Amino acid sequence: MAPKTKDRILATSLRLFNENGYDAVTTAKISEEVGISEGNLWYHFRTKRDLVSAHQLALFVLIDKRLAIPSTPETVLENYALFNRMVFEEVWTYQYLYRDQAEYGRASPELEDRVHQIYEMTTSMVIRFFRHMIEAGHLGMPEDELAPIADNIWMVIRYWPSFLRETRRIVKLDKAALNAGIRHHFALFETHLTKEARNYFDRNAYA
Repeated sequence: MAPKTKDRILATSLRLFNENGYDAVTTAKISEEVGISEGNLWYHFRTKRDLVSAHQLALFVLIDKRLAIPSTPETVLENYALFNRMVFEEVWTYQYLYRDQAEYGRASPELEDRVHQIYEMTTSMVIRFFRHMIEAGHLGMPEDELAPIADNIWMVIRYWPSFLRETRRIVKLDKAALNAGIRHHFALFETHLTKEARNYFDRNAYA
């Protein structure tokens, strides 16, 4: 069965926003790519900002799956590698949401609250992973360094697409750019990891 018009609009607009940047894409261009009239697009989404809101809701579905990853000291390396791949998959799939916020603006108050919760939950999750790594003997780090490192990790993940766009004029992420972000993230704490843990992440944590 052919995708519904609304789904095709969402998929096409996401691809165009990711490849070209939010400001560079018009509703006329989206309509042309989908093969419908601009009026038909407006029937489903009145503005580009409505498309952003729909993409944010779809991103939240991925984030909820990532936030549900369990962790124990016995499985923490596997759990953290999975977490890492999933969080960078979010960045890969919805890269313009992470990169172009200055262009599309802030979300609705309801979505802003959700974003704030995601930041807090992600930071808490990373701290929990690190505590389990310490307990399992994979990581040597004082307790008072865990929260700052967790914040720094989230900043690298969250702002990596923006950094590439602003400093290297890279708009569309490829796998090399994505893996460079993962590499920068591990550089924040890898000197505190055992050799075995570093080797595990080298094999399993990259896209």
